[in-house]
Amino acid sequence: AVFALGSDTGGSIRLPASFCGLTGLKPTYSAVSRYGVVAFASSLDQVGPLTKDIADSAIVLEQIVRYDQRDSTSVRIDNNNYYQNLNTEMKGVKIGIDRVHYDGLDQEIKDAVLKAADVFVSLGAELVDLSMNINDYALAAYYIISSAEASSNMARYDGVKYGLKVEGKDLVDTYTKTRSAGFGAEVKRRIMLGTFVLSSGYYDAYYKKALRARTVIKESYDKAFEVCDFVLSPTTTSGALAIGQKVEDPIQKYLSDIYTVTANIAGLPAVSIPCGMTEEQLPVGLQLTGRAYGEQMLLNAGYAFQQATDHHKLRAVQGVE
Repeated sequence: AVFALGSDTGGSIRLPASFCGLTGLKPTYSAVSRYGVVAFASSLDQVGPLTKDIADSAIVLEQIVRYDQRDSTSVRIDNNNYYQNLNTEMKGVKIGIDRVHYDGLDQEIKDAVLKAADVFVSLGAELVDLSMNINDYALAAYYIISSAEASSNMARYDGVKYGLKVEGKDLVDTYTKTRSAGFGAEVKRRIMLGTFVLSSGYYDAYYKKALRARTVIKESYDKAFEVCDFVLSPTTTSGALAIGQKVEDPIQKYLSDIYTVTANIAGLPAVSIPCGMTEEQLPVGLQLTGRAYGEQMLLNAGYAFQQATDHHKLRAVQGVE
């Protein structure tokens, strides 16, 4: 396949791209229509391309960035000639790096990402130190907001209107049996969490605080973009996980999203591009997060990096046990 489309709520395009040595782009919220997408968290979900390189991403993005009257959040973007406008000019571009992002990170991931930052410098860019201080509450805010919205969105799967139906002795029993059979353990976990944080007595303690944290995260990015053009970080904390790894510990699994969720919370575009390999020959992803509707700058930066390196041409070792 030349490309695939994914829906990214907190990293579901960028994380698999990082794990597989691909380029994964989450556009600005509202740039691509969400019409027809099965909603998880409506204020976070965004469709974007998974491709082998930035050039292919630009080609696909030109076709999917369109105004759609069927999506009430859709906006009109006048210039979406992303592929035609690709260039490798990096002189004068300022790249922000928040050193807190690298605390507790696997050394080989840290080395690969910082080495990639040096490539940008060699191409004419300038590194700018940031102190955004959003990691402490970004993940908690994301899982509260997304689970709350999922709780509402999943209510439509009741075995009556469409989809799976498991007959019960009455309506409530049909609901219960249908959802018990149709939802997996992780989906149920998030629905229960979302219902809890929206319930009377807990709304202010959890959901309202998460919305305040969302505002703080957005403002932190706004402040960062006063001194830099985009923020550079790892895409995730490790190489690809083994099948079944961390399945029994959902909290550890959630921590894999720590670098990706903030772009969704703030509605910003972000791209993951390959920047190296681990000792086990598993791909390492580098993430660039840009200003709202700043996809062209992100694509140009990624394109410049991929013209100067061959990480995107490497493939993970097959059949790793």
